[in-house]
Amino acid sequence: MEFLLAFGLTGLVATSGWIAWAAARGWARARDRRHELRLARARAAAELRQAEVRDLELANETYQDFVRRHPER
Repeated sequence: MEFLLAFGLTGLVATSGWIAWAAARGWARARDRRHELRLARARAAAELRQAEVRDLELANETYQDFVRRHPER
């Protein structure tokens, strides 16, 4: 029984560096993924705002063109 306990403990100590490395790597990947998602959301929101501004500018340009073509109204 002591041999199995010693064998298990030795195996755990021998692999603990790899386990810690894998945990740190997983944490870093998760953190990077969260950051990328935040950037993607911000980029999408900015694109929506730009599209809204373009729509407003086009509507204003259309109105101004109408006013120029029909000054009597």
